Amino acid sequence: MATGGFLRLLSALGVVLSLAGCQMGGSKAPASDVAPPAALQGPAVEVTPLAPIGAAPAPGNEAPVKPATPAPVSKPEPEPEPAVVAKPKSAAHLACEKKGGKYVPLGKSGALTCQMPTRDGGKQCRKESDCEGVCLARSRTCAPAKPLFGCQSILQEDGVQVDLCID
Repeated sequence: MATGGFLRLLSALGVVLSLAGCQMGGSKAPASDVAPPAALQGPAVEVTPLAPIGAAPAPGNEAPVKPATPAPVSKPEPEPEPAVVAKPKSAAHLACEKKGGKYVPLGKSGALTCQMPTRDGGKQCRKESDCEGVCLARSRTCAPAKPLFGCQSILQEDGVQVDLCID
């Protein structure tokens, strides 16, 4: 039995040595995807704390900061405005303005005419003779100016409503 115990001891020793050989890389077994624990160790990692956002960096950790230089902004040259040549006012235009009127283009034709404000613009009316200008049918008030351009519903002298278009 002494030989049987010795054989068991040799067999156990052989298993231990073969396992030790695998751990030391002495085995000719194919490489596996798992790295040995010694390969996971490396040089010590230096850990530095980050400063909170907006805080000054820790002394010695300041990075040289170059002042930002704004890019040159080239503004386009404004185009010169066309010269406006003022037309001389006619005698009729001057006379209209002297009386307090406005010299305005008339309808689609664009012919200029003198439009005068009325003294009773906005006053209540029932017929044309109640007003210096015309009596507006919708509001039953006197027109603010004369002549009145465009299409208007007016009240005639007899109080009948008609549409008047001056263009």
